[in-house]
Amino acid sequence: MNRHKGFTLIELMVTVAMVAILASIAIPSYRQYAIRNAESQAQAKMKQLEIELNRWRATSLTYKGFLPKKIASDGTVSYGYDETDNKTIYVPANSTSSNYHYKILLVDGDNTANSLVPTASSTLANSLTAGRAWVMFATPNPTKFNDAHKILLTSSGTQCKTKNSDTSVTIASTNCGTYSETW
Repeated sequence: MNRHKGFTLIELMVTVAMVAILASIAIPSYRQYAIRNAESQAQAKMKQLEIELNRWRATSLTYKGFLPKKIASDGTVSYGYDETDNKTIYVPANSTSSNYHYKILLVDGDNTANSLVPTASSTLANSLTAGRAWVMFATPNPTKFNDAHKILLTSSGTQCKTKNSDTSVTIASTNCGTYSETW
């Protein structure tokens, strides 16, 4: 008597259905985990920058001229921004404009168009940064995390986040708008 070894079509269909059910649960859960992780990294970087800013102000008596600490993948330390506008910091560390998770803008709190550090092409008005206050505004990479939060942190104590779809919240905002959440 010949016994055929293998699986029946029914057994294969049941297995495929079970894998499909597990995938339909696991993939959205992983996506939310990735978004929460990226938000946590951005919040941690913003808090780290807040500490560095307060140290800078303690010695300089102003926020003007602040350069954030950057640690390269080989462990070397430098100071500066990730873009020539002297406003942009990408998260996670060592990411670029093409692969970042969050982009943090750090600007003067009195005039959000100005950097805390004037650029080489700054006009006289932009080089007169007051440096009495600062604003940090983190936005998620729209190609990777379109459901993530925008995050706002200021030297005056505002600390909130809002859903990315709320377009009314910008770097010039004083709060996170209608859909505000604390963090």
